[in-house]
Amino acid sequence: MDSCSAMDTEHNVKVAIKKLARPFQSAVHAKRTYRELRMLKHMNHENIIGLLDVFHPGANNTLESFQQVYLVTHLMGADLNNIIRTQRLSDEHVQFLVYQILRGLKYIHSAGIIHR
Repeated sequence: MDSCSAMDTEHNVKVAIKKLARPFQSAVHAKRTYRELRMLKHMNHENIIGLLDVFHPGANNTLESFQQVYLVTHLMGADLNNIIRTQRLSDEHVQFLVYQILRGLKYIHSAGIIHR
């Protein structure tokens, strides 16, 4: 999945735009894409990145032009993987990060979603 940042000029905030890789290459991929979009649409928690918008770049609304899907989400100030790789974290910082992750995981589990 490719991603980049952009400016939402309507709301004057930075957003992340993520391109889903071949979301409709098969029925399995199409179902997975649909489930993910449906799930993200209903997520509302401070430890879960919220879905702001979904779009496709096709000029016309034909099935042939509907091969790419882009998700617009809040832009996070930091990337957890980058933080872990680039700095030594104190025990307190690790404890805080794990707590935040577990809060988000508890929320999605309470919504009946199992993350693998």
